[in-house]
Amino acid sequence: MGNANAPLKRSGWAQGLMEISANRKETVGALRITSDGRKFRYAKAGASNLAAGKMTIAALPNAQTINTSVVAAAIGAYTIQLTGLTWAVDIAENQYQGGFLQINDGTGEAIQYPIVSNSPFVTGDTTIDITVAAPIKVALVASATTEVSLIPNPWYATALSEVEESFSTGVPPVAVTALYYYWSQTGGIAIAFCHGTPAVGSMMVLSSMPPGALRVMAGTLDVDQPVIARMYATVGVSGEYKPVQLLID
Repeated sequence: MGNANAPLKRSGWAQGLMEISANRKETVGALRITSDGRKFRYAKAGASNLAAGKMTIAALPNAQTINTSVVAAAIGAYTIQLTGLTWAVDIAENQYQGGFLQINDGTGEAIQYPIVSNSPFVTGDTTIDITVAAPIKVALVASATTEVSLIPNPWYATALSEVEESFSTGVPPVAVTALYYYWSQTGGIAIAFCHGTPAVGSMMVLSSMPPGALRVMAGTLDVDQPVIARMYATVGVSGEYKPVQLLID
């Protein structure tokens, strides 16, 4: 558990698909495929409860954690220290576990490393330590010669949202308590909350009425509202839960 570079797991899951847990039992973001082709991602709810059958979205990266300097790190190192920080943000220990340290500019650029753990950070701190799952391949250089970004796992701190232009992370098959771990369905036949009356086969996007609902896509393509499902088996009924084929994974 916790090795993002491990092969795809096929059996021996520690948490059932219809279970929620206060404690992490799998790697956040782990992909689980059932024998009937449904797909699920291991996720953690954010600060609010989640309803069964309503689409969730990913938390956005904090803008302050993008384009940051590091202490020099040699090839083969597993711990990288971000330095010179003036972030007005609190970061919990291991909040970025399952996310990625991306080298976005300068020496070592274009490589990303799965994050195993991070030290806690509070406003006023100037450094944070990041431990990665794979050794550094190209030495990192200090003084902004190497610039890095902390990218959270999409399935960490999922939430409902009224913002339709969001990164969708799937539908909980059961109600989920805030901050609990659960399996989020991202592919295959699912039951989801509908807005409007989409016909069978209609391509569907996230709706804001209410947050977490799915609606038929607009007649004119809106590039920042990706198709995430297809209406299946029966015409949708606004305000009811209906069958859809999820297309996130």
